[in-house]
Amino acid sequence: MEITLSDYERLIYNTHLRISRSKKGLPFKYRKDFDNLDNIYINSLKKIAIFLSKFPHIKLEDFIKAPYEIYLDEQHFELDYYTTLKATKAYTLYQKRIESMDPDTEEQLKNIIESLKFISLFCKEQNIDTENYINHISGTSPSYILHLKEHRINVYTLFGFSNFERSIRAFDQDLLKFVLGEEFLNNFPNFRLKFFSSKTAKKLVELGIQKIKTKTT
Repeated sequence: MEITLSDYERLIYNTHLRISRSKKGLPFKYRKDFDNLDNIYINSLKKIAIFLSKFPHIKLEDFIKAPYEIYLDEQHFELDYYTTLKATKAYTLYQKRIESMDPDTEEQLKNIIESLKFISLFCKEQNIDTENYINHISGTSPSYILHLKEHRINVYTLFGFSNFERSIRAFDQDLLKFVLGEEFLNNFPNFRLKFFSSKTAKKLVELGIQKIKTKTT
């Protein structure tokens, strides 16, 4: 029986193709014909698609790119690598590395823009004003804490909200440590210092929040 690939599975293949070739400085051409694709690749693509569907907050681009950014001595990661726990670990380490970057780095500024887009969409879906984002609750915790945990937003974007620091300090610190990790909690004062002394990130966050406020009012 012929096994067909979904559009998303084809996207996974071509994203892997692009990143793996680009990291070697090699040209690439997106694959359009998947009729004769090896069953090993097909099985891997389907496993990866199932995994990412279970964790929709994991961005495909970051997931494929992560091991290349973390394990610099490695030249290539086959598709079946991304069906293993090693790939999940690489993704987690990559997200922690991004978290530790200064706010004015290109990667972090890009992350801030993506965070602002997510907050704007979330407020629209929840039918709340942007300024009430920090007060929104999911279950028993502020929604932004869950969004931080899932790397949907970054902490620098949150400093643009006047009630953020008051909110996070009022939250149970032991629970916060459990959800976001002790490292995050210990680094919080440093995140704050970096944000308020930044040359670009602070302005980007302030302007961004003003912009998405006008969209939700």
